[in-house]
Amino acid sequence: MRARYIPTPLPRATTSLGSGQLLSSDLIPAESVMHEIGSAIHARLPWLGFTTRALLDALLLNSGSIGCADCVAHRLGMRNRFQLAKTLRANGLPPLHRLSAWMTVLGWVAGWEQAGASLSHSALRVGMEPAAGYRLVARVTGRSWSTVRSAGTPWVLSQFFRECGDGAIQKRRGGIPRRSVTALQR
Repeated sequence: MRARYIPTPLPRATTSLGSGQLLSSDLIPAESVMHEIGSAIHARLPWLGFTTRALLDALLLNSGSIGCADCVAHRLGMRNRFQLAKTLRANGLPPLHRLSAWMTVLGWVAGWEQAGASLSHSALRVGMEPAAGYRLVARVTGRSWSTVRSAGTPWVLSQFFRECGDGAIQKRRGGIPRRSVTALQR
C-alpha cells in the first residue's frame, strides 16, 4: 500500500534563496494577487451583499476550502445550509461546492502565472491528489489544465462571470428568485 502524501501548511516567505532557487512558499499566490482577483470579482458582481462578498473573499483566500456548508452557514449567521444555498441562488451565484471549485482553480492559475507552480504541487498543497486536481479543472472549466493555464486568470474569471451572469437579471427583478416571480404572476 502506498503512503499518502499529506502536505503541511507552508510558511510565507517574501524572498527567494540567494542561489536563485524559489522557496516552496513562493509558489503560493501572493495576497496582493488574490486581492486583485477579489477586487475584479466585486467590481463585476456589484449586486452582492456584504455576507456574500465575505464568503467569496474567504473562499478565494483559503484556496476554495472553508469547510462544510452547514459550518459556513452558521459562521455567516444563517440557520442552515439550505438558507445559504437560497442566498447564493438569490444572488445569482452557483452552489457552495461549485464556488469553492472556481476559487480553487483561480488560485491555481494565479500560482502558475506568478511563480510557475505546477498543478501537481498546488493540488498536493491543498491535500488533493494531482489527478483529482486535473479532473477538477476539467469539470469546472470544461478545458484541460494546459489550456486553462495558457488562457490565464482573465479567461478563468470570464468563465466564472458567465456562470454568475444570472445574478444581473435577478437583481433587476429586485433580487427575487425566478420561481417567486412566476408564482406571484399566477
